[in-house]
Amino acid sequence: MSLYRDEGVVLRVQKLGEADRIITVLTRRHGRVRAVAKG
Repeated sequence: MSLYRDEGVVLRVQKLGEADRIITVLTRRHGRVRAVAKG
């Protein structure tokens, strides 16, 4: 698992189960990044 800070724009949000989401973000330094947001 990687941890870093960067600015970006959310491109897509997908449901993952009842409360979690998969978020696709376009960042300045790391390009397109997919992450899981636990809810």
